[in-house]
Order: sequence, then C-alpha cells, then structure tokens
Amino acid sequence: MRHKELHVFEESNHLFWGLIILVATAVGTYLLAGSFVTMDWYPFNVRQLLALGLYAISFTGIIKLSEPLYHFILYFRDSDLMIDIKKGDLKTDTLRIPVDNLQQLKFTPHTSRDADEALFDFSTSYHLLYQKKGDETFYKLLGDQSASITLKVDDIADIMRFISDKNPDIHIPNEQAAYFNL
Repeated sequence: MRHKELHVFEESNHLFWGLIILVATAVGTYLLAGSFVTMDWYPFNVRQLLALGLYAISFTGIIKLSEPLYHFILYFRDSDLMIDIKKGDLKTDTLRIPVDNLQQLKFTPHTSRDADEALFDFSTSYHLLYQKKGDETFYKLLGDQSASITLKVDDIADIMRFISDKNPDIHIPNEQAAYFNL
C-alpha cells in the first residue's frame, strides 16, 4: 500500500446534540402553545422565557452540528511526515515530523480503561501517539486538535500502516499490530 497521500476525515459524533435540539425545540414549542392568542399574554411570562431559553439551546446545537469537521492529509516530503490539518476547507496547521526519528507508534486512551470497556471505540479520549528516538515521552501525532476529534479505528490503522511503510523499523505494540493486521 504505497500511496502518495493519505486522507483521513473526522467522524461525526453528534448524536448528543441532535437529541438536545429535538427535545429543546419540542419542549419550547409546547411551552409556547397558545401563548400569543390568549388575552393573558405577558412579554415576561416564565413559560415564555423558559421557551426562549430552550430555543437558544437548540440554536446552539444547530451551530455545533454545522461546524466543519477536521480533514487530515498525510504525505511524505523527503524524510519528513507532513500532516496538513484542515477544518472544512480552511487549512489550520501543518505538522512536520521526521520519520527516521520515530521509534514507536501506538494508539492509546487518554485515561486508562476499565476491564469491561471496549478496547477501541469512537471515543475522543483515544490518541495516536509517537515516540522519538532517545526520548521517553510520547507526543500526539495529530497535535493539540486530537483532544477534540473522533477518528474511526480503521483510519488509525491506515495512519499506522502508512507511517510503518515508510519506516519499517518503527515499533508498534504487538496487541495493536495484531488487531490492525500490521
């Protein structure tokens, strides 16, 4: 699998906001039912203010749902791994990582998982980390944005495969290599 570029798109994980929009709009509409046709209409009625607040929450949810998702373009320039980070069509950052300087690559949760939790899921708490030669510290491959993005497990495997094709000496933990067929 020798591609010149690897495109990785963030997964949309907005089920929570969709539910909030639905409930807030429905309850707000229920609270306003009949408010404007009765003689008891007051501009600062508690029900009307509560409905206005619920509509504000649903509009906030609509804005969250319409935010563009991240798009990562990985490619090699000489012996450097280049990662162009786009949010929608807007390029936000370019990361440059020397491939020959990479010692280890792993996929790990931000916090340790419980025994009954899935090993890999669509959680934003997972990060793709790399370790430089002669350094004990692991760094996030996708930069600071990785705290707020959600990638598919197959995308993580494609990134690991893409980098290990260029640098076959890079170490990937046996459990992850077996899981990803690397």
